[in-house]
Amino acid sequence: MDRNTEWIIVAVIVVGFFFALYLQFHPVPQGPESPALVSNIIVVNSNGTNVNGVYVINGTVLNKNPFNILVVDLNATSYNKSGSIVDTGDGFTTTSPLVSGGYSNFSIFLYDPNKVIKTYQLQVLDASR
Repeated sequence: MDRNTEWIIVAVIVVGFFFALYLQFHPVPQGPESPALVSNIIVVNSNGTNVNGVYVINGTVLNKNPFNILVVDLNATSYNKSGSIVDTGDGFTTTSPLVSGGYSNFSIFLYDPNKVIKTYQLQVLDASR
């Protein structure tokens, strides 16, 4: 083996060592937040009313996680009196960060020009920290 080949092998080993060290301590991005995190965001109250053809849902959520949450995404599905879906829409909390044990308001706006929405269902879709 000649001297240049030896240096190349040593360089590859040193670079590999530092790359492995980098991977050891570099934070790896995680996937979507766990369902437990989302399930610890509780809708504590809500009410809806039609304002000029727009059904407005206002409510409050509680963060029961042991840490702050930056963004909470909620979804509403609205139904007419026969149980058919009228419209769906998303909304976000107004407080950021939402501290552990803290409350935040939210609003969701649904299209209802014929004023047929009778009920709605809310769901926390995502929570990010």
